[in-house]
Amino acid sequence: MNVNAIDSPLKNKAMVSKLNGWMRQMGKQGTWSRDKRALSPIFATVLLSSIIILFGTTAYYYASNITTTTTNDYVSSLSNSQQSIAERISFENVIYTQTFPATLKIYILNSGSANNLKINAVFIYDSSHNIVGAYSGNPISALNPIDESIPSATPITGNALNVGKEAYFTVTLEGPFLNSGSIYTLHLITQSGSYFDHEFTP
Repeated sequence: MNVNAIDSPLKNKAMVSKLNGWMRQMGKQGTWSRDKRALSPIFATVLLSSIIILFGTTAYYYASNITTTTTNDYVSSLSNSQQSIAERISFENVIYTQTFPATLKIYILNSGSANNLKINAVFIYDSSHNIVGAYSGNPISALNPIDESIPSATPITGNALNVGKEAYFTVTLEGPFLNSGSIYTLHLITQSGSYFDHEFTP
């Protein structure tokens, strides 16, 4: 009997078994590869959606902040405009003291219809309209009520003059003394931007 003839079917069977195992393995790998390819668009869509949401949220907050700031600025500007229109100052007296440093005591009355009138700056011009002095901040004292019965009156709370109230404040001058007998113009600017002029002679 031919031994090779007996072994041949056995060898063929073993080869078939190995071939089947190899094909099953390849089939599994192919399935995983297809699954990965199928999931790639999903991951890309999720990532793109996240980016869009992030940028959209950032843009919303940025636009919201700009809108809020613009609205607040508009309201503040409108309020200042209304205050400026309603403000009026009447000058009662201006007293120049030629000491060192020289001072200018200015007596005013809030004759308008707006409360909380505040002095922001003081300019002094000569008769040729040249600036002799420009003052703001510390050189301008707080507003003090006019009350002759009190030697040292307490400054007005908030440094704001209400309607119908009188007050005075002092400006500490710098530079050369003012010329006696010359005409000068006092230019007051309030915090809301309105301005008032008054001529005086030292």
